[in-house]
Amino acid sequence: MRKSQWIQVWDPFIRVFHWALVLTFVIAHLTAETWESVHTFNGYIVLGLIGFRVLWGIVGPQNARFSDFIKPPSAVWAYTRRLLHREHGVAKGHNPLGGWMILALLVWMVMAACTGWLSIQPDFSDVEWIEEVHEFFGNTTIPLVALHIAGVLIGSLLERQNLIAAMWHGRKRNLSASISPHQADQG
Repeated sequence: MRKSQWIQVWDPFIRVFHWALVLTFVIAHLTAETWESVHTFNGYIVLGLIGFRVLWGIVGPQNARFSDFIKPPSAVWAYTRRLLHREHGVAKGHNPLGGWMILALLVWMVMAACTGWLSIQPDFSDVEWIEEVHEFFGNTTIPLVALHIAGVLIGSLLERQNLIAAMWHGRKRNLSASISPHQADQG
């Protein structure tokens, strides 16, 4: 029996969420100093998108669930050691490092959005440290995004497939026949 050449990894909700979050974060970041109403509106969209993503991470399909891709630190460390020794597998969804990066990005963006919301509330609009915390989370999201993109590019090279395209169409090439079962399980 021949295995399928492609496997479905990302459902439509995850793909729309991902690219909508990219777009709204970029708009929010670019309008932070120039167009407050657009900045604020996109901050609300970011928060709403993440709220739906958290719900989907609990009740969605297996690859969307946090329990599927947020691995314990020991698994992340083991995966990192294998990478450093040039031993890697092909994860169906996120590898252990990628899972923690997704979690970090979501937490960082929630913190940016919540502190942004707090900074425009009448009781807190003149509290400087809240604005500074908001700017910290907004600005430090950029290096996290850069790390995420670097990880995707490195993962694409290691897995010999285009992971960016996979986030568009939802499929990855089925390379399970070319790796050991241990590598596949360890992502």
